[in-house]
Amino acid sequence: MKKNIITTIAIILLSIFVIPNNVYAEVEVTNLKEAVDEEVTTFGQEASYKEAVEKLESYDLSNYKDDNKKVNVYIFRGNTCSHCFEAIDHFASIYKDEGKYFNVKTYEVWANEDNNELMEKVAKKLGDEVSGVPYIVVGKKSWSGYAESYDEEIMSTIKSEYNKDKKTDIVKGLTNESDSNSSVAGDIIAIIVIVLVVAGITFGIIMARKKANK
Repeated sequence: MKKNIITTIAIILLSIFVIPNNVYAEVEVTNLKEAVDEEVTTFGQEASYKEAVEKLESYDLSNYKDDNKKVNVYIFRGNTCSHCFEAIDHFASIYKDEGKYFNVKTYEVWANEDNNELMEKVAKKLGDEVSGVPYIVVGKKSWSGYAESYDEEIMSTIKSEYNKDKKTDIVKGLTNESDSNSSVAGDIIAIIVIVLVVAGITFGIIMARKKANK
């Protein structure tokens, strides 16, 4: 009986660590420096991208650091997406002169379902239909795909947001909402687990006493 009680409690305690991992959303975000490293790794073996990769590697991002005072630029991208590479290259190229205005946060959506769901939520919030990547978002404005002709408008939007007393950040609002929902779900599961643990221990004690009284 004692062995059965210990086994039951062990299983319940194990569930505390296993179940929440299946509940929480696994949205993965990378900053500009990390995104550059990923693009270099992805395209570094392609001969046609040799010069582009060398140029991307030449940008000095050693001092890159996200800052809450800056404007968040969100890039939803796909691994091996050439236009995503160009978008990352653009922001890396202007970071030295304009980086004081923005952070870059990227989400890979082809291999990460949760990142893709976040992109769809953002697009729905903004009234967009995303037909491809990159999907770039700054404040309440968005750009589907990437072309050099977008550069001026994107930078103008960044600076406009930067100068506001209260910045608009649709993506941050949605990710905070998701974190909150996950936290609530986690709290509910934690309560259930605690109840099960208490019930299991109580049951074990009762059965042990019954056996002792026989």
